[in-house]
Amino acid sequence: MTRVVSLISRWYSIAAIVVCTLLSLPSHVGAQIADPDSQGATPQPAESTNEARQGYPEEQQPVVGPTDAEVDLDKTFPKRDSVIGVGVPQEYFDWKEEVYDRIGLKFGVYYQQAFMNATETAPFASFESAWGDWWGVNAKWTLLNRGEDFEGSLVVVAAERRSIGDNAVPAQYGALDVGSLYPVNFGFTSWPFAIEELYWEQWIENSAVVRAGITAAGAAMNPFRFKDDRTSFSATPFAFHESIPAPAQGPGFAVKWWPIEDSEFYVTGVLNDVNGNPNNGSAGIDLNSFFKREFFYAWEFGYVWRREGGEFDRLFLDLFYADERSTRDPDVLLNKAGGGFKIMGEKQLGPWVVFGSYTFNTAEGGSTSVSLGRHTVTAGGAYLSPLGIRGEIGMGMIWMKPHDVLPSRNQLGFEAYWKILFTPNAWVTPGIQFIHHPSLNPTVENLAIPQIKFSAAF
Repeated sequence: MTRVVSLISRWYSIAAIVVCTLLSLPSHVGAQIADPDSQGATPQPAESTNEARQGYPEEQQPVVGPTDAEVDLDKTFPKRDSVIGVGVPQEYFDWKEEVYDRIGLKFGVYYQQAFMNATETAPFASFESAWGDWWGVNAKWTLLNRGEDFEGSLVVVAAERRSIGDNAVPAQYGALDVGSLYPVNFGFTSWPFAIEELYWEQWIENSAVVRAGITAAGAAMNPFRFKDDRTSFSATPFAFHESIPAPAQGPGFAVKWWPIEDSEFYVTGVLNDVNGNPNNGSAGIDLNSFFKREFFYAWEFGYVWRREGGEFDRLFLDLFYADERSTRDPDVLLNKAGGGFKIMGEKQLGPWVVFGSYTFNTAEGGSTSVSLGRHTVTAGGAYLSPLGIRGEIGMGMIWMKPHDVLPSRNQLGFEAYWKILFTPNAWVTPGIQFIHHPSLNPTVENLAIPQIKFSAAF
């Protein structure tokens, strides 16, 4: 009990300092330009006090959601409405634009950290807390028909992910130390420096785009606007969403097609190696397992309703199936082929966004071995640009029922966070997760996981 009180006191003291500091700052509500990081936010028009540039010019309509490599490249440019308006000198971004104008090359560098410390851990826990960092570089080189029909580009993402000090990596902390049925964060894991994505992206006029190479299946589908676990929700039913048994980055294909001219209806198809893992092979590239013909298959059907000011609503349906895998301890951890569906809707009302989803999944273990939920429900909302600061305050509930093969109880979760643009190129996201009846830790009824994340890109 003393440890619990100490932890809560420490975290709430930090939170109080942050909130008081932000409230003491002068209000600077500015025009929220609709860009890939705005989540559709458009406060009342006003003269901005932070006139940072917004990124590369949009060549084609956006392909997917907030964790896509193309969106990440746009995030490397400074954004308006930060707490502190001082950052990387503008000359650097002018140079980046000049490089793009001359040879069609976009590039960026990023670094992020996540720290979390649960009030209760499981009897089998090896760590009391989790602390990880993640750095990398990404680039997109348009080599064919830039700005025209049939544009073609080479995309590469290289990164290293690891734990810091004597702490768990956040990706393993949920199941192995807290006893949660779902990971409390999945992006911050332990991988050596590797090429995580390397693919060719080919547009067919402006109605379809195809990707082939080392791809991320999860980035090509499930485009929830708050799914970026580096800056927004951490719990995986909101972010990576492990109840969809998609693999990590590996050999695969993806296609997105807008079949009706001047319509926002789209169809996405995905095929990826279920054994995809940047830990395998040389520098993360391993094509051998692809020829085992163990795949993850998915189709997504969606529609986006767009309005003036960048606001939008979205509804999509995912259909998926995963074969049994031959890696990640296939004979020890859950490993049963199966499929299912996810349906999700998002509705925006000015600065407010509400959302809800339901996922049914029969794949036990899945591609990454952590697909433990058969039924998953999420619901929540977010308020965009609170106090005129770019970002959002998000809250959401999770209910998950495990597969019948697991002798576990249903788990209920809640997460709240505040995504704050601290400088034009850096985000700070304090937050907290609550778990009721952690399914893999029957000795605990309730626990809290205070967390804080930092992310910078330039």
